[in-house]
Amino acid sequence: MSFTDNLFIIDNIKSQDIGVNGCHLVRVGASEITRQLMGDKNIVENTVPYKDESYFYKVSKSPIEFDLQFSILEDKYNENILFELMKIFAKDRYVTFQSCDYLGMQFYVIATSIELVTYGLYQGWFRVHLRTSAPFAYSLPEISTFDFSTLTTPETFEIFCKSNVCHPVYNEIVYFPKLLIDMKGTATAITLTNNSFSGKQFGLTGLTTTESLEIDNDKKKIKSSTGLSRISNMLTGHPWFALTFGKNLISINAKAVIQIQCQFPLYI
Repeated sequence: MSFTDNLFIIDNIKSQDIGVNGCHLVRVGASEITRQLMGDKNIVENTVPYKDESYFYKVSKSPIEFDLQFSILEDKYNENILFELMKIFAKDRYVTFQSCDYLGMQFYVIATSIELVTYGLYQGWFRVHLRTSAPFAYSLPEISTFDFSTLTTPETFEIFCKSNVCHPVYNEIVYFPKLLIDMKGTATAITLTNNSFSGKQFGLTGLTTTESLEIDNDKKKIKSSTGLSRISNMLTGHPWFALTFGKNLISINAKAVIQIQCQFPLYI
């Protein structure tokens, strides 16, 4: 992955605010620019004697990796500067990373190696090798809120799914967002029908009035304000709420305030 823009943001810290004057991202290579759009993909298959075709099993994917290299330009590296830089880049957890080359997208990264390359007198380059959490990037987090607290008849709302990444289980573009549901009025059951995705339904019955639910459809978890487990309250077959690529038209049949939280995986 290469960058043409000098500015970046890591763990919500802007490069120009890192505490070193003139902290810039430096592109390696003077002419050609290579952008890694997807992490490496390995084909898992097997061959047998006297058969030309291979038996395909699956693919395994590798996270995107890239080098971040910058200089403090006319200043010199010293112990205080290096101490501050290591506080930012040496964290043992994934942190967000954004570059102006990838507008509207972010990665989650961990530094796997850090080097100081100098030519004497502590002048030179600070180089970080970053490994991302996935073979793709992510859109910026999006929150959509829909208020149906005065609903009298079923209504339909629209949400757009931006992902172009196939789900590893379903082998099609399926995205499972997080849902926050606040039941309103006397409603104790709710059903969401995705009319753009073969009419797939997600719903719960036997709830209490004004109950609040936090639903992680990807991790298959539900947290209720009552403290009760609500997995058994789901519609038969335990279908979870999912979106498909493009416009999704969703029907709702009960009074509630719905919040849909999305951060779409993207091959860029």
